[in-house]
Amino acid sequence: MDTAEHVLASPRGRRFAAYLGYACSLDERASSYREPLTRADAFDVLAAVDAQDVARLPELGVLEALGRATDFARYWQPPDEEDLWFAEPALVIALTPIVEAVLTSEHARWWTTPMDPTCQRAVQKRYNSTDEWSDRFWANQDEDADLPTWRRHVLDAEDRFRRYLEAEPERQISGEWWSTPAPSRVRVTSRARENLGAVELLLAEDDISDGLHARVWPVHVDGSPRVYEITGPEAWARLVDAYPLAVPASRRSDWFDTTGEHLEWYLPDWAAVVTDYDAVHVTVLGYLTTPGLPIPLTARSGASVLAGWDPDATFWLDPRLVRVGGRPVEWCRTRDTLWAPRPET
Repeated sequence: MDTAEHVLASPRGRRFAAYLGYACSLDERASSYREPLTRADAFDVLAAVDAQDVARLPELGVLEALGRATDFARYWQPPDEEDLWFAEPALVIALTPIVEAVLTSEHARWWTTPMDPTCQRAVQKRYNSTDEWSDRFWANQDEDADLPTWRRHVLDAEDRFRRYLEAEPERQISGEWWSTPAPSRVRVTSRARENLGAVELLLAEDDISDGLHARVWPVHVDGSPRVYEITGPEAWARLVDAYPLAVPASRRSDWFDTTGEHLEWYLPDWAAVVTDYDAVHVTVLGYLTTPGLPIPLTARSGASVLAGWDPDATFWLDPRLVRVGGRPVEWCRTRDTLWAPRPET
């Protein structure tokens, strides 16, 4: 498959392409953040999109479309109606020129690049309007991530869900669905882009913050960290194969819902990964081609799902290598405007 085909083989990639198409459409069925209400309307709108209009979108417009696709990631439930539409062959054909146009645009040049230590940022979010900013963000900067405790947490959950299934083999019970090293003291950064303090402001899965206020901190990266790059499904499979942690019981229900398959599920054992890598970075193209799919392993019979990651996110398995410093910049948005730095008073 070529790159566009890889993107369109992924639910997040297809959703991104659809939102790009809607952003370029003059059809009233896709105007002002409205979306077509039927599969037929979606096809009509997307088939009429001019690929040249996609290529002319500003970078923030492209990232806004990706952010909307990221926001609709759900790994604890079946695909929604629109995800099913976009997987149909006729819709995939309509989405193809849209994807080809954005992949050849100047905005996509950094989507395959590795973690850039020169422009990493940390985002401090606010969860309700009464929150006060704390200047103790990342206060304990010399602490490790305590990944052995994360592993014990995962194994305890696996044992608990195994007992559930022994008692009720057909029981469907939701639990932890992510494949990130959470909960732990792992830190997360993303890069700054022109006119955007950090891409995490727009690109965040399962974001429960108020979505209107954030502080962006400059991040210093120490030394030359060992970074594993997730560039696509094969890279994720290689990581899980090299550091496997079996979770067939605890991920059984949620990952069946999102993939439609009951498989022997695995996570990367992050407590083992950290012996060889200090951080793991998901490229934007890696994000567009990997999450939500049942990714088969090669070294064992089983599969894994990339879930809970953000485009361009770097998870620091050794958080002592990154430090916030300097003054943060407060960023704000409204329901009608994109993120912008708050003017200093």
